[in-house]
Amino acid sequence: MFRRRRQSAPVLIAAAPPELSDDALLAIIDGKLADLIGASGEWTLVRRESGDTDDIFHTMLSGQIAVELAQAVKAGRTALRNAPGTEPSALPWTPAPVAVWANPAHAAAPQGAPVQSVPAPVAAAAA
Repeated sequence: MFRRRRQSAPVLIAAAPPELSDDALLAIIDGKLADLIGASGEWTLVRRESGDTDDIFHTMLSGQIAVELAQAVKAGRTALRNAPGTEPSALPWTPAPVAVWANPAHAAAPQGAPVQSVPAPVAAAAA
């Protein structure tokens, strides 16, 4: 009998999280590579020769370097997002509606469409 008029909620536009610039990304990767294979790094970089058979070692080393580069980039992004003065990001969830229709015919009908009531079953007249 009574309906609650549905009001549209204000739309909040979340600010995009800050991203690393190309120069900042290059600085992070260059610094990490310098730590790994630079002049005073853990590893030395030697050009491969035709008789080199250390395929497993080189594969493992390249995987290790990739993981350490990815961790350095992730740490740089985290530091940028947690920098003082940045806005917190929007909530990661969508809240459930406050009111729900008790009549399933109203819930199934598209908004603005007329809803037809279902007639009660008529008892057959005994003859």
